[in-house]
Amino acid sequence: MAIDSKRRLKEKTVAVVQCTAGDLYSSEDPKDYCIHALKESGLFHTIVMAMPVSDRAKAMDELAEKWGVGLYYGSEFNIAQRLYDATAPYRPEIVVRVLLKRFYIDLELTERMIETVATGFDYVSLTRDVNYEVAADVMSFSALERSVRYLRELPENFDSSVFRFSPWRFMEEDERFAVKTLDYRKMWNREMIKDVKARLERLTGFDENKYAPTIDNPASRYRFATRFIRRGGTVLDIACGRGDGTALMKKVAENVYGVDYNRGYIELAQIRHSNEVKFIHGTDSVLDCMDVDFDNIVSLHTMEHIDEDRLFLERIYRRLKRGGTLILEVPRLMPYPLGEPLYPCHKREYTRDSIERLLYSTGFEITMALGGNRGSYVDIEQAREVLFYLCRKV
Repeated sequence: MAIDSKRRLKEKTVAVVQCTAGDLYSSEDPKDYCIHALKESGLFHTIVMAMPVSDRAKAMDELAEKWGVGLYYGSEFNIAQRLYDATAPYRPEIVVRVLLKRFYIDLELTERMIETVATGFDYVSLTRDVNYEVAADVMSFSALERSVRYLRELPENFDSSVFRFSPWRFMEEDERFAVKTLDYRKMWNREMIKDVKARLERLTGFDENKYAPTIDNPASRYRFATRFIRRGGTVLDIACGRGDGTALMKKVAENVYGVDYNRGYIELAQIRHSNEVKFIHGTDSVLDCMDVDFDNIVSLHTMEHIDEDRLFLERIYRRLKRGGTLILEVPRLMPYPLGEPLYPCHKREYTRDSIERLLYSTGFEITMALGGNRGSYVDIEQAREVLFYLCRKV
């Protein structure tokens, strides 16, 4: 693209950085966030952070000033409304939404997406084999404005909550939006992958659960999983974290247990939810010592952290009642641009073939298979970042 054309496009484009206070590392260096990369790219007229109003704090105001970016506080879970309100004062033609922690954002891909929207599309999607963790969401301001208006017309339920939380999914599903899908097959080189992983490990350690969604999130994966819990039954949540999602299950099940290896999380869970749930400190090995059999065992994004995933499933199988169901969700391995897990705490991620072979070989019968596409649950053939299964003990 010619220099004059790039300059004109920059004047029309605003980057909105979606974040919460929990997204902050201990570092205040903008190079440890997407801020530095966005500013250095020269692609944006304005950069503004969009945070939930519940995170309003003087420290955030000072940090935004230090980084030289705008700051807006808005709705916690209606992300469409928050992004619109944050960008509306600038009246851009193109909005680029980026998550704060993505210091590794692929700016070459982002620029291609901006150029594509500039040709008249409402939103640019990527094929299912591209890991969106390295990408931005690029849309016209008009599309964002219309999505806010259309979403107000939807009934209050799980699906509409997902769309408000992920308005780009709404744009992909609604025929009123013109969506272009890019086929992007770039591979990062080995040195780049190694550097990104090393920085992530330095900044985050292995505590992925620190950023887990709260019980208040209407689009939480626990709200979806709970619909498959046996009413009046006995259920175990493995890797329950702070127990917020586990407590949701008490609305359906009679007896609810939660297990987590992090003692601090268990202590916090006991303070918050001890009236609803029995919490146990330990790993999946505690299943070998328990004298309770379960109607349901829930494992949401746990297996990728386990050293021996087959042994993990065998322990679950033994502890389920005959006819009981494992509710399982694991990350799907996407080929581009890494072809391996991004997060150092993920020992592995799964293809559909690899996880299903493992489940069958452990003795489970798969009774339902779905895919996750950025918060929405879809046909398994359309899975992007998540694979979701109901697995019965036969």
